[in-house]
This record gives sequence, C-alpha cells and structure tokens, in this order.
Amino acid sequence: MKNSFLSIVICILAIQVSWLRANDPSPEQLAAEHLKSIASAEVLSQIKSISFVGTTEINFILGMSGNLSGTAAFLSQGPQTAMIMKFQDINYPEEYYAYDGRTVTVASIKPGFKAPLAEFIYRYDKIMKNGILGGVYSNAWPLLNVKGNRATMNLRKTKVDGKELFEMEYRPRDNHGDMKIRLFFDPETYRHVRTEYKVQTKEDVTVGPGLEFDDEIGMMGGRGQGSMAGMAIGAVRGESYYTLTEKFGDFKKVGEVTLPHSYELDYMIDGSNQSGFIANWKINVLEAGFNVPSIDQNLFKANR
Repeated sequence: MKNSFLSIVICILAIQVSWLRANDPSPEQLAAEHLKSIASAEVLSQIKSISFVGTTEINFILGMSGNLSGTAAFLSQGPQTAMIMKFQDINYPEEYYAYDGRTVTVASIKPGFKAPLAEFIYRYDKIMKNGILGGVYSNAWPLLNVKGNRATMNLRKTKVDGKELFEMEYRPRDNHGDMKIRLFFDPETYRHVRTEYKVQTKEDVTVGPGLEFDDEIGMMGGRGQGSMAGMAIGAVRGESYYTLTEKFGDFKKVGEVTLPHSYELDYMIDGSNQSGFIANWKINVLEAGFNVPSIDQNLFKANR
C-alpha cells in the first residue's frame, strides 16, 4: 500500500514537471520550482547563514591590464552579506563589499580610490540590500519570499550564448529607477544561472581641478572625494552604460542543498566621453557551509 502511494505521488510530480516544461510557467511558478532545485522547503527554512571559501582570479581586459589570483569568501546571515576577494598586489589588494543590515560599504584599493566594480556596487547599493547579489548564496535571496518582497516579475524565454533560458525581469519595490535587473534560469532544472544588472545614465559633469589621473593604477580619481570618479561613475558628459553580469555553474550537493561552485562576475563600462573598462572575476568554491555558529559581525563592514 505504501509503495502504491509513493508511485502515485511520483507520477503526479512527473506530470507537474512535464506540464511546466510544455507550458511557460508564471513567474511565481518558476520561483517555486527554483526553490525546489535548491532544497526542500523544510531544509531552506532551517538555513540561517551561508558561507563559502575558495580561490579567485581576475582578468583585466580594458581600462587596466594584467591578471591576478587570490582567495575569495562569501558570507551571508539574514539580510547581512559580505563578499571578499583578496589579491597580493599593492595597487589592487582586494574587492570587498559588505552590507550590515543598514549600510552598504565597499573597500578602497588605496586611500580615496574605489575600484570600478566597487564604485558601482556602492552607488547601486540596493542590489545588496535586496539580497540579489550573490544569488542563492545570499541568505536574503528575494525568491525565497516572493509574496513578502512584492517585486514586479515578468517572464519570457530567451537564448543566451545559444542556450535557451527563462529570463525574468525582476524589479524590486525600491529598485534604483534607472537599473534593469534580469534573472536567468535553466528551463530543465530551474536553477538560477545568471543575473544581469544594466544601467544607462546621462551625466553632465565636467572633469574639474579636483580630479587627477593616478599613474599607479591607471585610473581617474578625485582628491578628497573618496571615489574613483573617472573610471567609475562620475566625470562623464554624455551617455554611459554599465553592465554587471553574475554567472553561476558547476552545481553540487552540499549536504541536502544544491549550490553553484563556480561563480563569475563580468563588469563593463561603455561611456561616450570616457575610456571603457572591462574585467572578469572567476571564483572557484572549494568549501561551502551553513549555520556558522559564531560570526564576527565586523565582517559585514568593509570600510574598517
């Protein structure tokens, strides 16, 4: 009798999955299937913190030159998040972004200078505040609570690099007005494989006497301004385009939870009146875990 009941349940689940694959799901249905691809609802409800450690490498393609390797870590507890990449380089020591539940902070690569990606995350801080950056590694991943977050979601099929994916246009209630966020999912597994953040801005800021070119790092910075104005967001006249892409792959089981073990960040600046910037960061997750018993809260502040 027990085996018969299990057979019926398996058949029903198979029919549901087949129906979803034959018919485009609603955003809410896709979100529900996506959560199942991570773990059961019971397991997800018990996760209070997520962390990983691994290795990282960066390839500067435009605007800076060179390749560096280092170590990486990601930590998320409730709404708090920290992403850290350390490099043994005097001019580019780290990328460090953190959210302590109130404020997003990012590390400077030298006094008064933020790296381009750090500047983007600092300016568009709601991608961390809303738990989007880091995908399922964020304990505040918004698809864990679709009803509570009350975001606007639109779904369609698309192709990326020749592969068919579900593309969800995701707009949080408190989204940055000029930012477009798209989440991409594998139609077979419903795993989240990609996020794109795109911003198009029109600036009318003239480079003034407070800005100077830094020969050591090859970027424009502002004296006493605390940001890399030229290569980052400011000091632009005309239209500028900023694109940050996260890519997730190499999915593996960690206990009862399926998580990506490869993580990439692509960041590009295309400005009509400034030099462009393109870089790629690759992270290889070596070890991931849950519910760390004691977390140093200072890790959730980058500007220490």
